[in-house]
Amino acid sequence: MKDNSCERFPESVAISGRRRETARQEFAVRARVLDLLREKGPLTVPEVAAALGIESRDATWWLMGFVRYNKVRASEKADDDGYYRYSLIEAK
Repeated sequence: MKDNSCERFPESVAISGRRRETARQEFAVRARVLDLLREKGPLTVPEVAAALGIESRDATWWLMGFVRYNKVRASEKADDDGYYRYSLIEAK
């Protein structure tokens, strides 16, 4: 199976403004997010943002992209604060 971990999210190419700035960081941030989840286990959006020193909206962008492309999955239930925990989907 081909490893697509170095490919860009297709949406990253066709956006502008603030979201474009976030997308521009894709290659630098992608490995940091995945490594963090691999090292620490399931985390919420605020926990990912705090650990990486990025804004929660940027952490949400990355995590939702990873969910869409089956790299990360959300827990079935939210915690007491309403946050889901995101964990890596192990490659087969």
